[in-house]
Amino acid sequence: MIVDGQAPPDRDSGRTRVTRPDAAARRALVGVLARAFRDNPMNVRIHGPNRRRRVRANAAGLRSLVLDQADRLSLRVSTLDSVVVGGFVLVPPQELRLPEPSLRRQFECLWLQGRQAMAAWAEVNAGLPDHRPRTPHWYLAALGVDPAWQGRGVGAALLRTIDELVTAHPAPLCLECDRPESVRFYRAHGFEMRDEGRVHGVPVWCLARGPSGEERGEARAGTRIR
Repeated sequence: MIVDGQAPPDRDSGRTRVTRPDAAARRALVGVLARAFRDNPMNVRIHGPNRRRRVRANAAGLRSLVLDQADRLSLRVSTLDSVVVGGFVLVPPQELRLPEPSLRRQFECLWLQGRQAMAAWAEVNAGLPDHRPRTPHWYLAALGVDPAWQGRGVGAALLRTIDELVTAHPAPLCLECDRPESVRFYRAHGFEMRDEGRVHGVPVWCLARGPSGEERGEARAGTRIR
């Protein structure tokens, strides 16, 4: 799954706060991320030109992560006066791969995305360059900002929170993206290009921070990170 929303230049994020979400904020985060990823090239390629359809399909794919796996993943939201304007889903080192969605969520995706789109996303996951370490590492599954709030420093503030989590439990941090703007955003925040490829004709870039090769950090054994 391609994970990042548009990332324009940062400006002052003002009164926004980054916090751990409750159930209501997680539901709001699904909508925010669905809109943030709406115009990503891979979304357009798989779900077609209709923007509303892309948002519905994105939300269906995100519910398993954001709503069902909160106890296994590190989720944070950026809020302004209790309104969620951005957030991230970070897979901690003890979870080497994303959890599989439940049968309920798979049927929901089948209904809202369609069989062809589900098969296309499976091909994306299989076709991504194999850049992630075999040893424990952080994986940024999703970071997005509501389109109305992009360009105000919200994404940079979310990355600072990710920095705090990673600093407390050092290990490499990896992600993929499919927008040149996102590549520039992450590289401006210290990420390095590790690999690149093309899936369904869409360029995909793989970035990471931290050791490469065999020189990798490890999370403490048995540590549960949220």
